[in-house]
Amino acid sequence: MTPPPRGRPRMQETADDIVASVLATAGPRVGTPAYSTRSLAELTGLSQSLTSRAVARIRHPATLGGPAEPVADCVHDATSPEAGPLQLVEFLVEFPQIRLRFAPVETPSAARRRLFERRAAAVMAALWVSGAAAWTTERTTESQPASEMPCGGVARWVPGQVPWESFLARVAHLLSACEPSSSALPAELLHQLAARAGRGLHGVRWVRGEGSTETSVTSDSNRLTVAEFPSPGRSERSRWLPRVELSATEQIAVALRKEMTDSGFTPGDRISVSAMSQRLGLDPATIRTGMRQLADDGLLTFSERGFRIPQLTGADVIDLYASRLHVGMVILRACAGQPKHRLLPARLALGALEAVARQGTRMDAGEADLRFQQELAEASGLTQSARSFHALTLRVRMFISVLQLDYSPAAERLISDDRRILAALLAGRAQEAVRVWRLKQDNAVRHMSALAPEAFDAAQWDRLSH
Repeated sequence: MTPPPRGRPRMQETADDIVASVLATAGPRVGTPAYSTRSLAELTGLSQSLTSRAVARIRHPATLGGPAEPVADCVHDATSPEAGPLQLVEFLVEFPQIRLRFAPVETPSAARRRLFERRAAAVMAALWVSGAAAWTTERTTESQPASEMPCGGVARWVPGQVPWESFLARVAHLLSACEPSSSALPAELLHQLAARAGRGLHGVRWVRGEGSTETSVTSDSNRLTVAEFPSPGRSERSRWLPRVELSATEQIAVALRKEMTDSGFTPGDRISVSAMSQRLGLDPATIRTGMRQLADDGLLTFSERGFRIPQLTGADVIDLYASRLHVGMVILRACAGQPKHRLLPARLALGALEAVARQGTRMDAGEADLRFQQELAEASGLTQSARSFHALTLRVRMFISVLQLDYSPAAERLISDDRRILAALLAGRAQEAVRVWRLKQDNAVRHMSALAPEAFDAAQWDRLSH
């Protein structure tokens, strides 16, 4: 009797998902030294051997084992010597299907195999974490035999028609038939994939020639890729991506903050339910329910005259920040005992903070800093504390908007503090992380209270924060 297969080691599967999440969100920077296997190992806390195998398994999923996939016979017309090397010309995600189309290269480009392979791995990683394997639909489509993939230079995924593994293997095979140059997989496509990685790639629509063309790999690689939100949800494989999903209530809170920033709303101003309904595309009943929740949370006031921006006092600022300070201390102590890979979303969030400090708007630095803090809360493994911290973060965001605070002058300090906190956590030094966190919150409170020093009770803050 043949013994059952032992199966793949769970640690390698976890490493595959972690590395795929990093590559999927890298954008064109995936070709830089920051995404070498050694750098990926340092970033994720995984061993270099695990990381190297993960990159290979993502790029060439046929190596995962199991029955061989019939991909070669389908692509003879696209990969024959007469046709020449390929380039990707179309990448569309139109639920419930994904379609990639390849065509022969018309004008050869200089070979850059290492850069191309990194980009090919990023494309495969985006598919890897998309969650499309779990798509189900009752929509009828022009069917083709379930055992066959479309021939020519096309790879198409439609649930129920072919196995997901066959689709991935076919895409990998077509990528291997491409010209090994950066132009075969342009930066503009990688930006779209990176920005949509946290959204299951929904909305990706790239066709060669319809957008800008890549003119400089070096300068393009420094462009910022920021994940969009709200997200429709996360697959099991994308659980290592920074969290970007928002409830309807949180969407309303985001829109309110933007409205206050753009329109100069001040405490006491009325917020129109109908205007918010038009802005967000949600029905008025949903908006009203969400705004009532915000009122219950103290982020709006409500009376028979409607919803209004709340008045804030120095006592409110002290109360809120003292609460966040102490919940944050509990979270940091828990984070210091977590494996390094649990802190990966926080590392990615810190990278986003560093990028927006250079390129973002005046509100972006504060928002990115709060995202970093929330990722630490999620990494702590403390469900109730993370939930409480999230509720407090919503209040902080509203306070920042109401008080019209500009964090751009303090961006370098935010980055410095967050780097020190993360470095301490990665080294397991909980008390050092807590010490920096105390100083960080103290600076934030005094920055806020400087707008109304007469209402700030410094002695009360000192009592509550120590």
